[in-house]
Amino acid sequence: MVSVLAAELLKVRSRWMPYVLLLPVVGVLAFQTFFGYFAVWRHDRDFEGLYVSVLPWSLPSLLDLTQFLGAIVLAVLVASLTGTEYGWGTVRQALIRGQTRRQYLSAKLLGIAVLAAVGFLLVLGLGILFSAIVTAVDDRPLTLDLPSGGGPSPGDVALMMLRAGYGMLPYMLMAFALSVVGRSTTLGVAGVLVYVIVEAIVIGILGGVGGATADARIYFIGHNVVALLVANQVGGVDYFSLALRDNPPASDLPDPAVAALVIGLYCLGFLAIAFWVFQRRDLHA
Repeated sequence: MVSVLAAELLKVRSRWMPYVLLLPVVGVLAFQTFFGYFAVWRHDRDFEGLYVSVLPWSLPSLLDLTQFLGAIVLAVLVASLTGTEYGWGTVRQALIRGQTRRQYLSAKLLGIAVLAAVGFLLVLGLGILFSAIVTAVDDRPLTLDLPSGGGPSPGDVALMMLRAGYGMLPYMLMAFALSVVGRSTTLGVAGVLVYVIVEAIVIGILGGVGGATADARIYFIGHNVVALLVANQVGGVDYFSLALRDNPPASDLPDPAVAALVIGLYCLGFLAIAFWVFQRRDLHA
């Protein structure tokens, strides 16, 4: 299993796609940070620009945008890493060398998980670096503490990062399941993109109708992901980001614990579908 995992990691880091896909995410993070500070805060003296750019207030915005863009980028990457194996004909070749189908999918998932974790930490680290530069330009101390005291502890920051990372997981596993079922990179990528767009429209309609109809939003992945991210606050300040979605108040969202449970059920469902289909597939055809 270790050698199989090592082979998966070698295939991942030998491809150009992971590195290229990270560049636009880093670029948008830099734009949000520097535009928020120089155009919104320094020019218009709008505190929203300060809170989106300067540490520690910028952490929720950075995590929100990283989750939104990272989920899409990683879904594209997961679909490519999974679907192209069928086009290359390497799936059957890997299985006839002795590993089971369960081991094959498990090793691929572990390789994807390592890649996603490294990419998430790298992009977030660069985003924090951008905020640290702006914080220094504004002549503020580089600390997690607030001017009035009571800033987030290292444990709070770790929990905020876990919420954002957990919010990427269902989209990655959706792409994984679609690519396994359809044996296609295109289906994995298109399926996730279509879902994200349609989900945003449906959630907006349900929220506009209100009443009991609005409660149906709890069954959608995106609504629960937002519920997790809204829990990421520093100093009780509401944040905004360039993520193309609404961030309603916490009172209009499910409890973060309930949201985490719903997301976990979606993840288990996608995994079950992928493994069930792959176990019964005729790879000799």
